[in-house]
Amino acid sequence: MADLVNKDKQSKLDKFINTTPKSSAKRDQPASSPDLSSPSSQQVEKQAKLKELETSPSHDDNHILLAEHILAKSIENETVFKLSEVVCATLNNQAFINTIIPMIAEKIMDQVKPKIIEIVDDRIQPYIDTITQNKDALILQEAELKKQSDEIKSLKSKLVKVESRIEEQEQYSRRTSLRFHNVPVPTDDNGAIITPIDTDDLVLRICNKKLQVKLNIFDIGRSHPIGEMRDGKISIIVRFLSYRQRNMVFSNKKKLKNNPDKIFIAENLTKHRYDLINRLNTLRTKEKIHSFWTHDGTILVKKTDVSSPKKIKSRQDIYKLGGEVLEGDSQDED
Repeated sequence: MADLVNKDKQSKLDKFINTTPKSSAKRDQPASSPDLSSPSSQQVEKQAKLKELETSPSHDDNHILLAEHILAKSIENETVFKLSEVVCATLNNQAFINTIIPMIAEKIMDQVKPKIIEIVDDRIQPYIDTITQNKDALILQEAELKKQSDEIKSLKSKLVKVESRIEEQEQYSRRTSLRFHNVPVPTDDNGAIITPIDTDDLVLRICNKKLQVKLNIFDIGRSHPIGEMRDGKISIIVRFLSYRQRNMVFSNKKKLKNNPDKIFIAENLTKHRYDLINRLNTLRTKEKIHSFWTHDGTILVKKTDVSSPKKIKSRQDIYKLGGEVLEGDSQDED
């Protein structure tokens, strides 16, 4: 029975040797490989060992097993050698490289991306926390600034009202006074001004002779020149002892119309109201309004001859009539 098994193994071994390709078969090899016309070293080594086994006087099981091992090893080496050729040829194929690299990159990114995100998050988290804290601080500052801005607006509004009340009080304190403009000063025979100038006497002369209002020195509380003298004429401010006396003089001012000295009488207004009067005078010159006048400190204007009088209290009222915003004007003025 043992002889039959040995013969079967020997038959298989002989069949493998006979069917093994000869080394003269040609194939593409790298430039560094041995000469293509010579048999490979693995084949030469395999055939030599098999010949040695054939000529050996003994063909027991150990020799057969050894032959099979040599055969398997040679087949493995030959397969590895051919596989290396395939790998080299594949790596030299640009189309294959262009296809495989994106796939490899995608796989690598799938593995690396979560770790990168984790590292980046760890690094930027402190900055995010700082930005969040700064943002919260800015929100608080903006809220505080808005609160302060609202308080400032409220204070401005109150200040405007207080200033308006003060201006009203100041104008009310002038209710018994008037201004006489273009009053000629007395001179001697040589044309020299007689000093000191008696303003009370000048005012009484105008009232008694030109206005035909009977007044005496006891009706005047005080009078004095204001401004500079121009062309021998001055302006005089007069405070009467009563509002009734002051109003009697002011209501007869029309009698001074067309006088040769161009004397005229005006109410004693505050600086704010004089500014409004000057602006209205500009509008009248430009024919944007018909006329304007004052009554007990109140400024009245008519846009046309037939329009109703309107009170002027602020620059905003002047702007509505077509007045220009001048340098230094405050847009917040009511």
